[in-house]
Amino acid sequence: MSHLSNFPSLPFSIKYNKTKNACLSLGIICSWMSINHAYAAQQPLTQSSTSTPAIQKTEKTDPIVENQYYTGSLLSPSGAITKAGVLSIEPYTFGTISRGAYTSSGKVKNSAHRTDSYGAYSLVKYGVTDHFTVQTIPQVSYAWNGKTTSSSVHINDLPVDLQYRVINQVNSHYQPSLTAIAGLNIPIGDYSRLGRSLDAVGSGVYALRFGLQSQAAYNVFNHALRIRVWGVGRQPIGSRNIHDISAYGTTKGYDGNVKPGLFGNTGFSIEYGFSQKLLFAFDFQYDWSKGTRIKGSYNNAPSTRNVTGASHDVQVAPAFEYNFNGNVGIIAGAALTVDGHNTNDFIQPQMAVNLIF
Repeated sequence: MSHLSNFPSLPFSIKYNKTKNACLSLGIICSWMSINHAYAAQQPLTQSSTSTPAIQKTEKTDPIVENQYYTGSLLSPSGAITKAGVLSIEPYTFGTISRGAYTSSGKVKNSAHRTDSYGAYSLVKYGVTDHFTVQTIPQVSYAWNGKTTSSSVHINDLPVDLQYRVINQVNSHYQPSLTAIAGLNIPIGDYSRLGRSLDAVGSGVYALRFGLQSQAAYNVFNHALRIRVWGVGRQPIGSRNIHDISAYGTTKGYDGNVKPGLFGNTGFSIEYGFSQKLLFAFDFQYDWSKGTRIKGSYNNAPSTRNVTGASHDVQVAPAFEYNFNGNVGIIAGAALTVDGHNTNDFIQPQMAVNLIF
C-alpha cells in the first residue's frame, strides 16, 4: 500500500487541476465496478439469484476463492474490515535506495550524494462495526547521504482514516466491494528550524485524506485471484510559516511561508494464489502532485515568491506472500520507480507481517 509518504518532497507534482485528478480516480473505480457487473451479467443465473430468501441459504460458493488466505499487496490500500471487533496490525519495515532523480524532461540524473533512508510503520485497523473501520499508520524514519545523516530516528506525520464499506464483496455474484475513505494527516513530524536537512520528516500542515477502494476475487484456472483498484487524494489545509533549514529546501537564515499543493495516487493490484497459503502479488501505482508555493526571503532581504513544478512517478511492486493461517501472514518484495519527472528514482525493499486478532 502506498502508505509510506504522507506528503511529497518539495519538487514533486503533476500538472493536473483538482477536478481532473478527482475524475481520474473516480473514473477508474467506476469503470472497475462496471466491468465486474458486466462480467456477472454474462454468467448463467444460479438458483440463488432468482429464488426466495429461504432458498438463498443454499447458494453455491467456490471453496478455492472463499478459503484463500491473503496479507494484501505492498502498495494497495485495504478496505474496511468485514467484522466488528477485529483488530489488524501489520508492521512494515523498508529501506529506500536512491538511484538519482527524474528531471523535468523525465530523464534520470545521478547524484554523488544521493539520500537513502530506512523506516518502519504499522498499519493498525479496528472494525468498529461490520462496515465501519478506524485506521492509523504511525511511522518512524532515518536518512543518510554521502555528507551527513539524520540527527536521530524521527517520527513522521500521523495519518488517521475512517473507512466505510458501501458495497459488500460477494464472490458468488462477481460483485466487488466498495469502501469510501476519509481522514486527516496530523502534522507531528519535524519540518522547520531543523538542525540538518535530513531531519525533515513532516509537512507542518494538516491535510484532508479522501478516496475510494474496491476489490473482488475470482477463480482463475482453479487458483484464487484477487484484484484491487483505488484512487486517493490528499489536500493540505492552509499554509505554515517556516524558518531556517526546512522540509521545503530552505537553509539557514530563511524566513517565509509555505503552502503545499494537492497530491495523491491511483493504481491496481493483483494477488494470485499458487496455493491456499502462497501467493504472488503485484502493484501498479501512479503518484501525482501539484506544486508547492513558497514565499519569503533570506536575512531580511526583499521577499520572493516561488512555486515548485508539478511531478509524477510510476511505481511497480512485485512481492510474495506466505500465510501461515487466516490470521498470520508475511509479505516481502520491493517497490521501484519506472517513470517520472521532478521526483526521485528509487528502489524500496519492503517486508511486513500481518496479524489479525
